[in-house]
Formats: sequence, C-alpha cells, structure tokens
Amino acid sequence: MLERPPGLKGGKVLILAGSDSFTASYVKRTLNLVGVPVTAPPEAPKAAFVRLSTEEWSSIIGCIAVDVGPALFADVERGARAIPCLFVGSCCGAWFPGPYAWICPPVASYQVVEALGAIMPDRN
Repeated sequence: MLERPPGLKGGKVLILAGSDSFTASYVKRTLNLVGVPVTAPPEAPKAAFVRLSTEEWSSIIGCIAVDVGPALFADVERGARAIPCLFVGSCCGAWFPGPYAWICPPVASYQVVEALGAIMPDRN
C-alpha cells in the first residue's frame, strides 16, 4: 500500500496540466488517497500562475507539471522557482531553476508520488 512520503507533509502540491489530462487526474486522485492536499487550477498552466495569490503560493510545497515543459517556468512566477517540481511527460529534461526531476510515461501514479517525495528537501 502506498503511503504519503515524509517530504509531502505540511502543504499542498500544485498540479499543472491541461484540463483534459488523464495523467493529472490519475495523480491527483492518488495524492488525495494518501492524504496530500492538492491544488489543481482548472485553467491552462500559464494562466494558473497569474491566478494563484501570494497566500496560495506560500502553502505550496511542490509541483507536478504534466506535459508542461520548463520553458513555461523560465520567466514566470517567482514562487515556481522556489518549489521542487516533477515534470511528467515525454519532453526531454532540461535545466530548471530549482530542485526538479523528470519521469516519462508510461507511469504508475505511485511512481509519480514517490518521485516527487524523493526530490523534496529534508525539513527536519
């Protein structure tokens, strides 16, 4: 049985994806099942950055970007650069200004949760 990774405590995970992304829905459900709160804005990822308030950014501890490349993050919200991000998709890995990892489909939702947990900083 999948358990919540220790690094995924104390905040929400931001999921960025298109509105019809099966993978994002799959991962969101798994995170909810292990007790990890999720923020998944319904709009396109770039618009989601504009919508998130400073208070919402302060509650986000990590991000899962599904089929969203690092170019989106390059010059956008500063908050995005301060949180670990797991990119899920077939785009090749590239430099990202913060802790990050790539995982390519096909993936099981538990692999995504474990991969994000593995890149989270130790908060002890």
